[in-house]
Amino acid sequence: MRILRNNNSSPVGTTGFWMAFFGSLILWTGVVTAQSGSPWLSTAKSSGQHPIEVARFGKGSKNVLIVGSLAGNEPESLTLIDAACALSSQYSPPEGITLLFVRTLNPDGMVDHVHTNSRGVDLNRNFPSRYFTSIPDRLTGPAPASEVETQYMVRILQEYQPVRVVHLRSGMGEHPLILVTEGWTPAGKPAVVPERVSVGLFDRSFKAGSLEEYAARGMNAATATIYLSAPDQPQITAAELLRFVTGNLNPQSGMPPASLAEKASRSESKPTTPSPGIPEGNSVTTSGISPQTRPAEEVEFLPTPPEFLTTGKTDAKSEPSRYFELPPPPHH
Repeated sequence: MRILRNNNSSPVGTTGFWMAFFGSLILWTGVVTAQSGSPWLSTAKSSGQHPIEVARFGKGSKNVLIVGSLAGNEPESLTLIDAACALSSQYSPPEGITLLFVRTLNPDGMVDHVHTNSRGVDLNRNFPSRYFTSIPDRLTGPAPASEVETQYMVRILQEYQPVRVVHLRSGMGEHPLILVTEGWTPAGKPAVVPERVSVGLFDRSFKAGSLEEYAARGMNAATATIYLSAPDQPQITAAELLRFVTGNLNPQSGMPPASLAEKASRSESKPTTPSPGIPEGNSVTTSGISPQTRPAEEVEFLPTPPEFLTTGKTDAKSEPSRYFELPPPPHH
């Protein structure tokens, strides 16, 4: 059985099933498109046939995935992720770390300025989940991972096994807010964030079918959601974002090179080139995608909606699990 590897020949861990399922696929055999002078590449298309743009920097064994908003009516994340990607092309990631960027998983919504993809599905409710609604509707999609965009993201997560997953979202506050899962940093180590940025814990609460739930529960990845400040308020910078996503991840490497962004000139650092390796999406199917069955922990925000079903067995020592669901933002 073939083992998928990064360009530096370090193994990329996956489950045995996914290794068998994708073992015969050769990445980047399809048509890869890129704008001239841009680090962004396209290896897959959305349900509306718009390109899903990705970029990769570094050759470390620890993969960090940064994803722009899954909501099409939250374009503010594009500005930040574009800047972070451009900065990463000037300053290499810390030693041992690979940065993976997905500009947006929902180019359909970005084009149409709506929350959903071209099929009317809220992608952040479509990921595999043991709490996926028992009464699917248009927003959830007919089944977990029914959308090609979700399938593509699941494949990236399964193949690259990122140690951290970051989802950029729009916000309305005076300052950015970051919610992280437990284990984002080693015990006793604070997250590397500016003083003006608030940081809180998910407290084991996830929207059913969300990217955050799947990454944290299904992949055991440290997960963060960054809610940007309101458009007219001071925003988190690209250098600050890169410091946050790589901070305390590899203590031996010291401070992330992004901290030098305001001091070093472009001539002092050799540009890096994105290396092939992001999965090509033409052969993705849902046959290998199953809801997460690990017992979930308690969530005490709202009672479990009646249309949600709990499947599988829960550890007798665990308290009953409760998930919450809030309506999506209105379409614009």
